[in-house]
Order: sequence, then structure tokens, then C-alpha cells
Amino acid sequence: MNAHPGASPDRIDQAPVQSTREWARLPWISPESFRRFAIAELVAVSFIVLTGAAVRLTGSGLGCPDWPTCYHRKITPQASIHPAIEFGNRMVTVALTIVVAAVLLAAWRRRPFRRDLCWLSASLVAGVVAQAVLGGIVVYTKLNPYLVMLHFLLSMVMVGLAVILLHRSRHRYDVAGLPLVPRSILIGSRAAVGLLALVLAAGTATTGAGPHAGNATGQQVAKRIPVPLRDLAELHATLAILLIGLVLGLVLALHALAVPERTKRAGRILCAVLAAQAVVGYAQYFSHLPAWLVEIHILGATSLVIGTLQFVLTLTHHPAESSPLALAAEHARGGSPEEALIGNDQREIAVGGW
Repeated sequence: MNAHPGASPDRIDQAPVQSTREWARLPWISPESFRRFAIAELVAVSFIVLTGAAVRLTGSGLGCPDWPTCYHRKITPQASIHPAIEFGNRMVTVALTIVVAAVLLAAWRRRPFRRDLCWLSASLVAGVVAQAVLGGIVVYTKLNPYLVMLHFLLSMVMVGLAVILLHRSRHRYDVAGLPLVPRSILIGSRAAVGLLALVLAAGTATTGAGPHAGNATGQQVAKRIPVPLRDLAELHATLAILLIGLVLGLVLALHALAVPERTKRAGRILCAVLAAQAVVGYAQYFSHLPAWLVEIHILGATSLVIGTLQFVLTLTHHPAESSPLALAAEHARGGSPEEALIGNDQREIAVGGW
């Protein structure tokens, strides 16, 4: 018998039921509310990229030499700049963990339930856990440059997942998407995503060979990638030029086709981000990589991931998902839920501007 002494069998039997009832009392999440959660997650994931870069560029990577504590059994840092910056980044990670956990819970309580949104939300939770573990390994390996590269690239993957989650939360994916452009442009857009991954990897390797090792002045210099900085910078620039050329070609082709204005606008925004990123990249190289300009370049890289994925996602049309309230209103007027979805989809196309 699993009852402990003094416990009432009735109370023991009721405990699971009470827990289930407490769970059931949690509020349902509407599609509109879930989209707000998804926006908050994208902002949080992007912000952690910038704070992580600030840790490296200020030489605060070993400000807290232990993990998960700062010094052995002491959690809080010393009253100095580098430990405070590193500890602040860890606190941002804690906040991000709370956000991604809340989004996963919101996806589970969302109505109508969407399995794809749950899986995407769970993958971001897994990404945060992986980042936390990898961050600890980076600290204990004294800022190994290859692990630092992986740490940054994983952050970019998480930004991409957050963009996809936000996009899918606005549209129905239980029906096949309608391509808005020829197959050649779809293939070219996917090639742009692959080329962007190479650009990010080369850029991260360039930083790994550069002067910003991540540790403070006076400490032992962290290991660097044993390749001349100029060679990696030229490789990074060459790949970036190829990406700019490919995206320009795709955007020019789009403006010769009958596609929604929002798709053309996404292409123009992506071109503007690429141009700004190229200017900042050349400026930081010829000014010998000042930390503040490198931080702006990392902000540009984050914006580039967001802009590229948004551009690619707008090339295929998926109907907008109506809220349960809209479906109920249509049903009250004597219409079917399918008619409500079709009407909402037509409004979305009209706003897009065919």
C-alpha cells in the first residue's frame, strides 16, 4: 500500500484529480495571444545574441571563471566590470529560459491546438538548454574559438526557428501552400539560405582569428583560429558578395512578376539590410575592428537572418488562420467554418496587394 501513515485513502485518491483540475483551470490561449508570445520570444532570442557578443567584445568571457556559479560556490560576481557583464548575460539567459518555457506552455494551451507550433516551441527550449551547456563548456575550455563559433551559430539557428514559429502562428499549415513565384526563384531562395549559412560561418571564423578573443587584458590570451585574419576576411567578403548578387537577382525578378506587394517589400528590405551590413563590414575591417562596430555588425547579422527567412517564407502563400471567435461569428451568420477561412484568406491577399 502506497499510503503514508495518517493519510486518508480518499485524500490520496483525490490528489491526482485535483492536480488535473488545477491544470485544466489554466487559461486557453487564443491564436492572437500566442502570436504575442512568439513575438516576445523572437525579441528575447535576438537580444541574447547581442548580450553574448557584448561579453566577448568587452573581454568579459572569463569574468565568471566557473559555471553555473560565478566563483566556485559563489553565485554573484565581484564588484568589477567584467564579472558584472558576464553575470548579466547569464541573467539574460535565465530570462530567455522563462520566455521559451512560457511559449511552450502557451503552445500546449493554444486553441485550436497546433502540433507544429508545439514542436517548434519545444525545439527552442532544447536550444536554450544546449546553449547553456555549451556556454559552460566554453568557460571551462578557456574560450576555445571553435566552441565559441558553435555557440554563436547555434544562436543564429534559434533566431531562425523563432522567425519560423512567428510566421507559422499566423498561417494555416494543414493545407498545401500555394507557390507565388516560379520554381526557379524558389530554388534560388533556398540557395540564398544555404549561402547565408556559409557567410555566417565564415564571418564567425573571421572573428575567431581576430583580436577579440573574449578575455580581459592581462589574462592569458585565449586560443585563436590559426589562419591569417586577412584570408578569412577575404573569404567572408567573397561569400557575402555572392549572397548580395543572388538576392539582388531574385528581387529584380520578383518585380517583373505579378506577386503580392508584401513579397516585393520583403525583398527590398532584405536588400537594404545586405547593403548596410556590407558597409559596416568593410568599415570595421579598415578601421581595425573596433568593438562597437563589430557589435553593430553582429546586430546586422541577426537582422539578416530574420530578413532572409521572412523573404523566403513570403514566396509561398498559406491561408491566414482565423480565430475561434471569427469562426463562431461566421457560424452564427449561417456560414460554414470553411467560408470564414476563405473570407479571411481573401482579405489577406487584398492587403498583400496583388
